[in-house]
Amino acid sequence: MGQSIAEELEPLFNPKSVAVIGATNNWSKWGYSTFTSVLDGFRGPVYPVNNKEGEILGYKAYARVTEIPGPVDLAVFVIPAASVAPVMDDCVTKGVKAAVIITAGFAETGEEGKKLQDEVLRIARKGGIRFIGPNCMGFWSASSELRAFMFPLPVKDGPLAFVSQGGNVGGAVVTSGYMRGIGFHHYVSCGCAADIQIEDYIEYFGEDPQVKVILAYVEGLADGIRFLEKVKKVTPKKPVIVLKPGKTDAAAKAITSHSGALAGSDEAYEAAFRSIGITRVESPEELLDVAIGFITQPLPRGRNIAILTPGGSYGVLCAEACASEGLNVVKLPDKVIAALDKVFPPRWSRGNPVDPAGDRNFVTFLTAPGKLLKVDEVDSLIFMGFGGFSIFAALFLSADAEHPDGVASWVPSRERFRELAIAFTKAVRSRDTKEIGKAIHPIVSGAASIMGIYNEEEVAELTQLVAAAIASGRLNAPVLVSAFLPPDSPLLAEMGIKNPPTPQEAIARFLVAIAEQWVEDYKKPVLTTTFFTEDQPRLRGSHYAYPSGKQAARVLVKLVEYKEYLESIGLYKN
Repeated sequence: MGQSIAEELEPLFNPKSVAVIGATNNWSKWGYSTFTSVLDGFRGPVYPVNNKEGEILGYKAYARVTEIPGPVDLAVFVIPAASVAPVMDDCVTKGVKAAVIITAGFAETGEEGKKLQDEVLRIARKGGIRFIGPNCMGFWSASSELRAFMFPLPVKDGPLAFVSQGGNVGGAVVTSGYMRGIGFHHYVSCGCAADIQIEDYIEYFGEDPQVKVILAYVEGLADGIRFLEKVKKVTPKKPVIVLKPGKTDAAAKAITSHSGALAGSDEAYEAAFRSIGITRVESPEELLDVAIGFITQPLPRGRNIAILTPGGSYGVLCAEACASEGLNVVKLPDKVIAALDKVFPPRWSRGNPVDPAGDRNFVTFLTAPGKLLKVDEVDSLIFMGFGGFSIFAALFLSADAEHPDGVASWVPSRERFRELAIAFTKAVRSRDTKEIGKAIHPIVSGAASIMGIYNEEEVAELTQLVAAAIASGRLNAPVLVSAFLPPDSPLLAEMGIKNPPTPQEAIARFLVAIAEQWVEDYKKPVLTTTFFTEDQPRLRGSHYAYPSGKQAARVLVKLVEYKEYLESIGLYKN
């Protein structure tokens, strides 16, 4: 019986030792940056191989792989294409188990390059060596802290895995993910994929319990049937998101010259992907947008959407984006309209999108989502502009910097604060949401009164929402309160907080906890947005604010389509 894919690729993703063939002291060559990348984090022995230099960056260099005294699991090739085949033969002799060939000049260059690539493949298979490439930018494996890149990339561990047929696209997505706060457990720039195919990586990622969502950039496939057979076993277990260019003749020609792959009919790809549950996207940015959606949100039960917006125009744009994607901006039941009539000014939109028409009632903004999400007809919520609500922090700041006893203006006195703190501590230890609610109600009520909000029903509703977030551990109330105390307040020392967050940061953390709590309470997607596409939001906990309603709508429809696929094969569980 043959090895499983996990066993076959174990030496590649979890090598105990690495040789970098072509490592050099010359910083202007790829061998230098590749060697330094491998040294950055990898825990096992790293051997530089160079037949002209005796020592590289303080490491003894070897003229040939066969001269290395210890065993070598993985060889990284950064040498001219013509030299790869004979050195691969040395690797077979040495007993190397896996390789990554960063070197270009193979099938992507034409017939002669293809012959050279076939020879390298023949030699590698003779020795049972599985390899990435050629013509690639390397790979990353968090399980071994191995950065076998041709140049350093910012990357961290996380729930995603990514295989890319294009090195530039792959590097850009990984870097953007790092900037957004999302990590990759594995990333492979597969290049020409002479040996290990894209579907092999997807199969491997599918069996890795650390990987929750799989991404792929595909220009062409060597064996479409094999791809479909392997990937259709993965999609029922976890989402597979694919970016596949080639809809135009110009793109198809560019694909052939870039990776040596045949683009194939886009219509055939679209139908095949849909038949096995692949989620297809249109851009590198959308790869990450949708991946984050799968990680942070439950699957929607259907296509009915509610939209909450602090301004009518953005609500209009979001509604149009949702409708364009096949989502239904659902008509709200009369009972919901009546409930919102009680808390919003008479000028509010009285429909979906829900637009309070300039109302500054922060409390109502945070209780309105619950009124919408509890409605059976609503499957998902998009909350426009939620990412910008930290501006409300200014409303909570003390109007008097010399407030008596060094407490915030919305806390009656230092003694009263201590009483509240004692009651709160006792309630948190009990993990009882009702008791926590009783303890924090005076604080929530005091904060609301600053904004002239005295609707006790709304304050009570917000209190219970905040209490649930505290009970779940999503919200650290002492840290939140500390942001609004004067810097010299003795209460900070009593609370054991040396570096309180800024008010804006505290409100941002508070909003994240509340958004996560909505998802937990109602088991429905809640996608929030900022207002500008040039914003670079970061993943906070399990919450991410998308830069626009259009992006949020695109993510939601992809989640719906995956749910519909699972439903069609009998695997969706409501």
